[in-house]
Amino acid sequence: MTGDNRLNKDMSLKFSDQNPNRLKMSEGKDLNWNHLILGMRKTTKEFVENVLENIIESIVITNLDGYLIFFNRYSEQIFEFKAHEVLNHHISMLSAKTPDVLKQIKRNQTFSGEMILKKKSGKYFPAHVKCVPLKDDKDKPIAMVGVARDLSKEKEKHRIDKEIARLKEFNVNLIESLNDGIQTINFEGNIEFVNKQLANRLGYEPDDLIGKHYTKIVTIEDQPIFQNLIDSPTESKVKATFETSFISKSGKKIPFFVGSSPLKGRRMSGIVNAVTDISEIQKLKEELFQSEKMSLIGTLASEVAHEINNPLGGLVISVQMLLEDIENEELDIAMAREELIGIESDALRCKKITRKLLDFSRQKPKERVPLGLNKIIEASLILVQRQAEIENINFIKNYDEKLPMVWGNSNSLQQVIINLVKNACDAMPHGGQIIITTEMLDIGEQNSWLRMTVEDTGIGISSEHSGMIFDSFFTTKERGKGTGLGLAVSRRIVEEQGGQLTLEDGKGKSGAVFHVLLPCLPVDESENIHD
Repeated sequence: MTGDNRLNKDMSLKFSDQNPNRLKMSEGKDLNWNHLILGMRKTTKEFVENVLENIIESIVITNLDGYLIFFNRYSEQIFEFKAHEVLNHHISMLSAKTPDVLKQIKRNQTFSGEMILKKKSGKYFPAHVKCVPLKDDKDKPIAMVGVARDLSKEKEKHRIDKEIARLKEFNVNLIESLNDGIQTINFEGNIEFVNKQLANRLGYEPDDLIGKHYTKIVTIEDQPIFQNLIDSPTESKVKATFETSFISKSGKKIPFFVGSSPLKGRRMSGIVNAVTDISEIQKLKEELFQSEKMSLIGTLASEVAHEINNPLGGLVISVQMLLEDIENEELDIAMAREELIGIESDALRCKKITRKLLDFSRQKPKERVPLGLNKIIEASLILVQRQAEIENINFIKNYDEKLPMVWGNSNSLQQVIINLVKNACDAMPHGGQIIITTEMLDIGEQNSWLRMTVEDTGIGISSEHSGMIFDSFFTTKERGKGTGLGLAVSRRIVEEQGGQLTLEDGKGKSGAVFHVLLPCLPVDESENIHD
């Protein structure tokens, strides 16, 4: 072997057939391991230095007193010292705390373990260190060889992994401990996460919903809300809140309040929804609405009784007169026929009034269907108009007869109309006018709106009270004449229909003006329904 660690081109080494531990040259000369090492004696120092200098580990050599006599390139890199700055200095300058390793080396023992080492800058770092004795021909230690591997990155990775695991466990425990439901939906509309509370409330296990499209659990009428949030998450920089219904595994609709926000990480990846079951709240709300309705019905009942009392009295007199004519055999067929037609007309009017009152008093489902607004107003006025006219209150009706249909619930909208008309009547104890106007508004949006205006010529609402008029239990009526829930319930009903109930600024006007805005169906759809 030559000094540049290369073999001659015309020589090859191979194992001898007789002794596999011996090498044989092609020229026939034997070359065993000892001969090979003897041939390297002149180049051993250079060979060792090359190996130690280029190995990717920190390697240092000290004498038995601990003074450094070798410091490789990688040691310079991790300790930030140049070799000439540490050679002939004690190894303790590289260690934060030096265990008695040299004593073990002198006893011909090795050391292996973690130590805290120190850089030139004074910064400490963890390292795995292994020290072995360098022995002479008599197997006695003459120096120490130390190998160090910087554990900073491994320790940091371990720390980060541990912290990530801790945070993951914390987040999972936090989410699972919430009484509310959590759901994330990606841009494809697929559910990526759902917590146990929400899944169980719907009758599923979380794995049953993960990966499924959101339409599996969202009602058809509310799906456009979710799709809009998914399609334009960046347009809503604040959390969107709304009420919706989810469909359980059994097919039952369960009402939820949803707070939806963009799901942010390194990049936008979808939306996250926090959902609260409002079944009990809805139940209490329905009871409150029905309570207010029954209070209103109590007022209407006395008025309706008065309204049907007179025609019923007339009916009784007409029937008695007919019976008397029959008994006296003085019955005039033509006159009797005319009397019976009048009796039928009055009876049908009484029947219509009582039927409307019964329909209004019943708790009907809250489904929204296409409705004719003018017809709903007329059906409502049957219960209040007669009594209002007795109190010297006239009605002026300005109806747009070409209005499209609106989405709404007839029973609920009648409650709103009756509330507004009754309040107007109460504000005019000495008589006046109630003007009801319907019209179509085009406010530049994709869908148009219908507006119903109820205006009176009464005492009006002061600026002091106008800001509180829609608050629950607020009333300006005398004690015992109002619950303070009428307008609060009416506004809630209109908002549930997707509309708005507002009070117009009364500056420069007498009386009060209320506006009800309701979303309407496109004209072509309304025409199809009419057909």
